[in-house]
Amino acid sequence: MIAKKSPNDIFLELKEATEFMFDIHLDSPIQINLGFLNLKWKVQSGKGPLLIKQLSKERYASSDYIVEQEIALREQLRQSKNGTLCPRVLRYEDNVIHKTSSGERFIVMEHVDGKNLLPGTLNVKQMYSLGQMTGHMHNVANDGTNKNDRNPKFIPPSVEQRLDYWKSFYKTIDENDMFVELLEIQIKATKHFSLELISSCVTGWAHRDLWVDNILFTGDQLSSILDFDRFAFDYPELDIARAIMSGAFNGSTFNSNSAKAFLDGYRTIRKLEKGVFARSLYALWYLESTWWINPNLSLDRYQVVQFQNEMTWLGKNLSELRAMYGAW
Repeated sequence: MIAKKSPNDIFLELKEATEFMFDIHLDSPIQINLGFLNLKWKVQSGKGPLLIKQLSKERYASSDYIVEQEIALREQLRQSKNGTLCPRVLRYEDNVIHKTSSGERFIVMEHVDGKNLLPGTLNVKQMYSLGQMTGHMHNVANDGTNKNDRNPKFIPPSVEQRLDYWKSFYKTIDENDMFVELLEIQIKATKHFSLELISSCVTGWAHRDLWVDNILFTGDQLSSILDFDRFAFDYPELDIARAIMSGAFNGSTFNSNSAKAFLDGYRTIRKLEKGVFARSLYALWYLESTWWINPNLSLDRYQVVQFQNEMTWLGKNLSELRAMYGAW
């Protein structure tokens, strides 16, 4: 049986490979604990501070994931070259994903200074700045370099399939379980949902993970958008809904001023029709509700609690979203 490597063992292996490939010396490693499964370290080098990120064999087990990761990293590099505030990815022999002698996959990129903010705490200036850069990122992503000859990543199930999914939980939960209340909110919302709300969305390339853990600020200004891992052809307005819910919803209250500031910033860079915001919220809820309304989720992490609260709020208000935000 092969002994499992410790994070320090993995770092030393990645350090050796990085120093050889880029002819630099690394020191002062600091492990970063944000993210899911992938190990990350900030290190100092002659090229300035860098981020080394191990690609988890558990998370990226299939070859399809590696191909998607390659596309995402090359897009991140292209975005940085075209003025998007995001870390520049370092290439070696035109590779953006590197491999150690034992097969550990990893990437190396610039480390960008900035601060992660808590969900629902972004002020008007921060949201305006984020909206502007999101619009710019969407313009670059959809400038014709990335081909659109494919289906969007999110293929929504029918309303009947989604109702069957929700109702299946009744077989496994106790009638007095606190989860029943959340479940009934989702069932009621699903019954009043129309897939035409998603079919009218415009397809395009999108970040698909634009929330506070992947956004850095310096004061009132955005300093970087991080983690293009989920970049794919989908619905760009999902980025709009995800960023606004993450930045303007604090668990129980939606900050309309911050939400409007994001849209105002976005519209200075990229065209956005009136009413798209409400539609984007419908699409986000239909995509993510099954991820975060689940009796088996651990609520130990604030991120999970935030996402579950968002889906609950959207479910409760689904029938009113167009009246609330249709003019935006």
